[in-house]
Amino acid sequence: MSTVNPNPVVAQESYMVTEGKKHGATRDVRPEAAFDRYYTVLRVHGGDAILTDNWHSNEVFSHIRNNFEGYTFVMRTLEAWGAIFQDEHRAYYTAGGRVWVLDLEPSEGKKPRLPGNHGAK
Repeated sequence: MSTVNPNPVVAQESYMVTEGKKHGATRDVRPEAAFDRYYTVLRVHGGDAILTDNWHSNEVFSHIRNNFEGYTFVMRTLEAWGAIFQDEHRAYYTAGGRVWVLDLEPSEGKKPRLPGNHGAK
């Protein structure tokens, strides 16, 4: 009786990062994110979803908008926080039990927050 596995083991195609707010927290990140690729979040919105006008949705939306819009992030940091990139101009971020859309713009590097995005409600 042979216990040889007929399927070879595939090498891992991603790596772990330890960026984030919680100590010891890790998240699997794609290889493309290993390089310092910067993205500025131009806008946070619900996409095609209908936003429920209640306290919870409004608070989550306000928090994400105030902490993402106008800021430039490294791709691996956004992915470590849970953002899933669709392409260079759009990513999806789950918070408060729903998916939020991040409209992105590739950036040459870290830059100051865009004007006009100062946490206004």
